[in-house]
Amino acid sequence: MTDVPDHPVIQNCERTGYPDGYEPEYPHCPQCGGTCMRIYKESSTGEILGCDMCIDEADAFDVDECWPNRKE
Repeated sequence: MTDVPDHPVIQNCERTGYPDGYEPEYPHCPQCGGTCMRIYKESSTGEILGCDMCIDEADAFDVDECWPNRKE
């Protein structure tokens, strides 16, 4: 029996996981340029602040700028 190679679409699917050989396109953050799944926008102006990759989340109780009347 002869060894028949797989169809190119099957070869691409085995190699990349996608039938056409190209990965799907993902959204990119306009601020950092990184691939992201979530964007954060200013609620009043709609300005994009960043994404889940370039913005750090912090507890307001631990951030000094959130306590303008606190004396050190």
